[in-house]
Amino acid sequence: MKIPYFFLRFAILTASATHVILLRMGGGAGAELAEGSEASFFRIPVNLYQAGDIIEEDLYFLYQSNYLLYRLKNLPWKVEDQKQLESFGIENLFIRCGNKRDHRQFLEIHLNRILDEPKIPSKEKAKILYETSVSIVEEVFSQPTSSEYLKRSLGSVKHSIDYLSRDKSHFFDLMSLAKSDFSEYTHALHVAAYSITLARELGIRAFNQASSIGVASILHDIGKVRIDPAILNKGEVLTEEEMREVQKHPIYGYEMVHRLGSIPSISEQMILHHHERPNGKGYPKGLSSEIHFFTKIISLCDCFDLMTSDRIYKKAMKPIDAIEYLKTECVDEYDHRLLVNFIKMLKR
Repeated sequence: MKIPYFFLRFAILTASATHVILLRMGGGAGAELAEGSEASFFRIPVNLYQAGDIIEEDLYFLYQSNYLLYRLKNLPWKVEDQKQLESFGIENLFIRCGNKRDHRQFLEIHLNRILDEPKIPSKEKAKILYETSVSIVEEVFSQPTSSEYLKRSLGSVKHSIDYLSRDKSHFFDLMSLAKSDFSEYTHALHVAAYSITLARELGIRAFNQASSIGVASILHDIGKVRIDPAILNKGEVLTEEEMREVQKHPIYGYEMVHRLGSIPSISEQMILHHHERPNGKGYPKGLSSEIHFFTKIISLCDCFDLMTSDRIYKKAMKPIDAIEYLKTECVDEYDHRLLVNFIKMLKR
């Protein structure tokens, strides 16, 4: 990127002599910073701010492996600022944060603005939504009794519904970021994305219904935090006693969220019943006809994501093979209408 000298002068003159103007990149993944600083640079959308917005953090741009201070925090963003960036082809701005978590929290605070900004590409929105949502889920699993984190998960679901409902291509943009290597956090997000999109495919458009499905999807395996990790991460067949313990996780999850009382009661029931099956061979209660239709949505999406993820004890199946398996080997475990619409949803 070639930036004219007068533009560099413009950036420097509108900054402040009391701030570091030039920071040189080190040889590693981070940056060589001013003495005593432990922060690193993190990317934010170049179109994040609109005229009149107050900038919360100092803004930098990258030029020839150097970070240049462009705007100081606590000052208003101006129309001229955006025009300057566009004129000289600057595609990214950066802020300094202590760690990745601080960066993701900054993006989380601005998710509404990011998702609403038409100038920010859909793929960039998907990446920000994916990374911030995974971070939120990880924090929920680390402190499952925190009502604060639970509320943040509800906010994540709202953002996901908003993003996924705008255009079907957004679902593919989001799921293109999905990783086959399994973690409880990414799995929760994948199941939520599948479930919210499938619900829409089925004509379920009311926000309160989509939200109840989304939050139950995010939290469907929260009860596993009460199970010994040695059992969950065991790379061989579980003993009968270990299997009985694993099969208690829907009960554990229900008890945890019910005690907090922060999510809809129907979501609590979906968490409790997501391993029940119409043939009565599920757990923990062996239900059949009593299973709510919304729960069946989560159950199918949960199974598909597990089958297409690398686990300790098995490799991921290709999506087409997973679908074929569901159609042939699980015909009495999943609603036929759901499976037909799920296959339809996966087609571009």
